[in-house]
Amino acid sequence: MIPTNDSPEPDDRQLVEQVRHGDEGAFETLVRRKTSKVYGLCYRVIGNSEDAKDISQLVFIKLWENIEKYDAQYAFDTWLYRMVTNVAIDFMRNKHSRDNAVNSTLRLVKTSVDPEQTVAVQRKEVEAVFNAVSDVLSPKQKAIFVMSEMEDLRSSEIAKILGCQESTVRNHLFNARKVMQQQLKRRFPEYARLWEESR
Repeated sequence: MIPTNDSPEPDDRQLVEQVRHGDEGAFETLVRRKTSKVYGLCYRVIGNSEDAKDISQLVFIKLWENIEKYDAQYAFDTWLYRMVTNVAIDFMRNKHSRDNAVNSTLRLVKTSVDPEQTVAVQRKEVEAVFNAVSDVLSPKQKAIFVMSEMEDLRSSEIAKILGCQESTVRNHLFNARKVMQQQLKRRFPEYARLWEESR
C-alpha cells in the first residue's frame, strides 16, 4: 500500500509486517530506505566499492529469505546490522587479498586543515595507511572498529548486533586500537604521532 501525502510513512516494523503478508512493494520500500546504510557499512568494513555492492545485494537477498525470523521487540536496524556484519566478516575470512582490508576512517588522523580543500588527497593517503596496518586485525576486530569509530555505535549496540557481551566488544576495540598503534609506530611513525594526538 502506497501512503498518500496525508498519511505518515510506515516505520520499519510496519513494512516488515507488510512484507510478511506478501507485499513486495513494502520490501522495495524497505530496500530503498536501507540501501545507503547497508552499502555504507559494507564499504567501510570491506574497503572495496564493487565488493561492497555485491555484499549489499547478498544482504538484501538474505533479508528477503529471513524476514520471518525478525523479532519486532528489537530495533530493525540492530537485526539488519547483525546480518550485514555477519556477511561482511564471512567475506573477509574467505578473502586473502590485502585489497579487502577495512576501509579507512579519517578519524585515524587528526588534521587542522580545511577538509573541503584536502579531503580527496588526504582520504586516499589515510586509506592506504589504514589498509596497510589493518591487515593484522581479525575480521571481527575490523568490524567492531568500523562500527565504533565510523558508525558511532555504542559498545552496547555493537554487542547486540554481534550477539556477544559488551565486555567482548570493548576488549576487541581496545586490542584493535593497540595493535594498530603498534603497527603505525613501526611502519608509519609520522601517523603514529597524529594518532596519539587525536585520541
